[in-house]
Amino acid sequence: MKTGKIVITDKVYFEYYQLYKPDKVDVIYYHNNSSIAKELKQQLLKDYKEYEASKQLVEVENVYWWDESEVWTYTSRYYKEFDYKDVINNQICKAKIENSKAIIIELIN
Repeated sequence: MKTGKIVITDKVYFEYYQLYKPDKVDVIYYHNNSSIAKELKQQLLKDYKEYEASKQLVEVENVYWWDESEVWTYTSRYYKEFDYKDVINNQICKAKIENSKAIIIELIN
């Protein structure tokens, strides 16, 4: 789960807080053929991909335009009953990212 903010333009996007650029670990250079070095390289690549992804906006999947009141509305499907809340620009939230789409889990006021 990622923490970030909602960005509203023509669509609703999730911008999660940018992560720090991962640093190369010195151990990789000293233990090139060890299994520890391979694990560290894999972790470094994973961290770097996540860092690159954090610099991009991700389209939100569970926020809808409500014509009657002319607001964007967030729908939580984690409860038996649907929970509808209005969404505003730059609102802090928690989201889950799957298949290049964000699913808002919780709005933080």
